[in-house]
Amino acid sequence: MKIALVDDNQEELGMLLQMVGNHLDSIGNREIQVDAFYSGKDFFAVWETGKYQMVFLDIYLKDWSGIDIARKIRETDQEVYLVFCTSSNGFASESYEVNAKDYLLKPFSEQKVIKLLRQMRVHWEEGEGSQVTLPDGQDVLLRNIIYTEYSNHIVTFHNKAGENTRTRISHAKLEEILCRVPYFLCCFKGIIVNFYEVCDYNKDVLIMSDGSRVPVSRRKAKEIGDTWVKFCFEQMRKEING
Repeated sequence: MKIALVDDNQEELGMLLQMVGNHLDSIGNREIQVDAFYSGKDFFAVWETGKYQMVFLDIYLKDWSGIDIARKIRETDQEVYLVFCTSSNGFASESYEVNAKDYLLKPFSEQKVIKLLRQMRVHWEEGEGSQVTLPDGQDVLLRNIIYTEYSNHIVTFHNKAGENTRTRISHAKLEEILCRVPYFLCCFKGIIVNFYEVCDYNKDVLIMSDGSRVPVSRRKAKEIGDTWVKFCFEQMRKEING
């Protein structure tokens, strides 16, 4: 995961960089790259669609305004979590226009930074565009995964779109990466499923969206059953609420 901070005030940027770095454990992952930029020009020199999952934007930059940067980002990237940094909250209409998720008032509050990081974690884990970077550098779109299968030090990703992909990684490491996301769970030795792609659960078998029948270990049957019921309930609640 990557986070960008854009502010032309060196002192304030340094303070925000330190706060974000100190509280990455709030989103359960310290393996996060945080890049700092002193101008919109510097930011756009490296930015590309999907590069960052969260961007903090100062509203009043010398070259670009934070609003203009956000508009440019939204031309091609609807998933990135945008946060405006400002000494005033009088820009509600503009933030609504670019679908900014929140704002951070100056001087920065550590508690607010922690809150934003935690909110972003939920957004990132549940979003359609969420992805993880594997140790080999390969980016994997989480919601594209149906299930994963481990054999002889190789993991196969059974995908909804495109061909299945493979990478060399231990199952324990993959479980550490995927199963911190609430809709992934290891159901059998060497197999991790995406509950969004489970069509039915029948005692010792999960029926997946591609027709695959994935086994459930007896030891994990109760956990899988409870998680499946909870997941279905949460999806119904979301549909009812909107």
